[in-house]
Amino acid sequence: MQTAAEFPALPADQAVTATDHTATTDDNARLAITVHLPEAPDPSRPLVVLAHGWAASRTVWHATAQELAAAGHTVATYDQRGHGASTTGREPISIERLAGDLDTVVGTLTTSERSVVVVGHSGGGYAALAWATRLAASRPDGAGGRLAGLVLVSTASHGQETPANEVKMMGSGLFSRALRTPWLGRKLLGGTHGPQATLAAREANRRLFAATRPQVRAACFASSQGMDQRSGLGRIAVPAAVITGTEDKIVKPSFSEELSAALPQAVLHRIPGVGHMVPLESPGLIARHTHQLVLADR
Repeated sequence: MQTAAEFPALPADQAVTATDHTATTDDNARLAITVHLPEAPDPSRPLVVLAHGWAASRTVWHATAQELAAAGHTVATYDQRGHGASTTGREPISIERLAGDLDTVVGTLTTSERSVVVVGHSGGGYAALAWATRLAASRPDGAGGRLAGLVLVSTASHGQETPANEVKMMGSGLFSRALRTPWLGRKLLGGTHGPQATLAAREANRRLFAATRPQVRAACFASSQGMDQRSGLGRIAVPAAVITGTEDKIVKPSFSEELSAALPQAVLHRIPGVGHMVPLESPGLIARHTHQLVLADR
């Protein structure tokens, strides 16, 4: 079990500049990207790409991205298709489609010579695993090359069978109206947080959920039905940090435990008292684990 107090604060001696970019996918989705650049970027370090989960946006990563960039990492956040400022494109939302979007973001921001570390929360982790599996399948030695590591937060490789009635609710106008009422929206999303989550974290989550179009919410939650990426995990031969909150009721910690056991170079980190929304509840711990993973072999 780990808490922020057990980890030294990251160095924060660099000013950070944020610039916005757009990447266009092969089905004409426009993906909104923010690059958080330290004043003295180190091109030998991997680019860190943060992929958010369903019904969120790149803003969910603000605290994590700022902490990493101030410590000298170049960090990119982006809105998944249909979220935030990104459009949906022609193809329907699926895990493989979102993995393709991640590939587009990486290809837009880097050359093939620069490696990347991908940090995926929840549905962003599903996309990250699908992308890593795709890379591993193309290389005889596993997912080396440009993928330098994975940080998988509150995520799973299988078992995320959203019931049909819940998918329907995600797309309903009544649910959307309820989300727009602060106290009611926070109550409806109460199961996504741990008992110690601040009001600011719970309200940020409500705002993000309410801002996501109903049809996008429904499509995302339906996309994980039948997902099973377990057969490819053993080939993802890169360092990985798997992070789970002990109070996660959305993607239960047992899925993170299975994921960590299946990845060849993974370390499991349990955060006591934290629920599913780790990027809002404990953003500093994600930053510190990512920092350690990036610098482990340097």
